Amino acid sequence: MIVLEADRASGGHRIVLRPNGSIDDSQMRLVLAAMALLMGTIGVSFAAMGLWLVLPFSGIEWLLLAYCFVLSLRKTQVQEVITIDRSRVRLEVGRARPESIYEFQRPWVRLKLIRSPYRGHPSRLSFWLRGREVEVGGFLIESERTELARELRNLLGNR
Repeated sequence: MIVLEADRASGGHRIVLRPNGSIDDSQMRLVLAAMALLMGTIGVSFAAMGLWLVLPFSGIEWLLLAYCFVLSLRKTQVQEVITIDRSRVRLEVGRARPESIYEFQRPWVRLKLIRSPYRGHPSRLSFWLRGREVEVGGFLIESERTELARELRNLLGNR
């Protein structure tokens, strides 16, 4: 998802990139609670019939499911914030706060959209400056990445 904001006071622009997420924290907790109830009921029922070994495997299965949900949720909470003003381009990458910050001088930074030589593989959009490359929007779908490249070229002055 791409969100473009203009800062009229400084004459700059801010682009916020977030991956599409189909579930949030509260929904994940609800699904995990429902699955714990269902799997616990099945495990306890089999244990009551004398098949007690089903109960620990049911718990392990739930823990694995919870771990996968948490990994998925962490991936969808990452965001990239691109700030473009008169003199610099700033890229901040992180979840709750910026974990990585990259700054480029606006007159010298180049934007490159590299198409994959293989059909069906995603392109790569990146900022380049003096041999240093930083990829932007790796989680975006192809149409969003192309739209972002067009918007960034307009903001940077067709580079």
